[in-house]
Amino acid sequence: MDFLRHRLAAKTRHGMHSPFVYALVDECIYAAMPGVPGKVLAHFESLKKDKTLLEGQDLGRDQKSSRTVSDYAKNSAIPDVQAALLHRLVAYLNPAHVLELGTNLGKSLACMASASSETSFIGVEGNQSLAQHASESLRKLELSHARVVHASFDEFLSSDDSKYDLVFLDGDHRYEPTMRYFDRLKSILTPQGAIIFHDIYWSEGMKRAWDEIKKDRDVTVTLDLFFLGIAWMGKPQEKEDFKIKFPLQLVRLLF
Repeated sequence: MDFLRHRLAAKTRHGMHSPFVYALVDECIYAAMPGVPGKVLAHFESLKKDKTLLEGQDLGRDQKSSRTVSDYAKNSAIPDVQAALLHRLVAYLNPAHVLELGTNLGKSLACMASASSETSFIGVEGNQSLAQHASESLRKLELSHARVVHASFDEFLSSDDSKYDLVFLDGDHRYEPTMRYFDRLKSILTPQGAIIFHDIYWSEGMKRAWDEIKKDRDVTVTLDLFFLGIAWMGKPQEKEDFKIKFPLQLVRLLF
């Protein structure tokens, strides 16, 4: 039902009064930009057959976790269509420093890192086994400008004083943690930086968090693509929220 409501309310690039958003939709979201390198997608596709057991601590659920690499690759890794959009966003926005909270096996981090060798990427993963596996994937893919840190999000954000142009938040999909991370992330964004929130319709808590993020006084532009939302801080324009209709032929691949 959420998807149907979004589809009916969403717009294409036509009729948009924001030159920044029009260009972003036209030149990045809808454009046929170079895609994720085949070797990156092939690597993570191959992990769907890997029966290696990864044991660690699931910090979001505060319990021990024991799952195969195959299980993570099939059920937790970001879909190719969404990974391709993250890749295009990095290529289009050209950020100098990117932070990912919730690296899992490293697919989204690798797909973003493959878009720009001039950008530095940090992924944060609370499960040590996953963090180690993701680091190994980055090494195999020769993405030396990206690295994975094993830490909880709170630990990392409380100790890191770096500034980031783009942040991808794909971790605890509950209201309270999401808002806590958002408040901290605002302070480490560069001027006109952006935060990408994954699965904004995942739960009632995430929907509530997204509604509050859109109303935050520091947020000037938001894009709602259903499977993710993007919030920009400090864009020099009138505060505005957009629901963007993702190309239908790609939407069919998401479900």
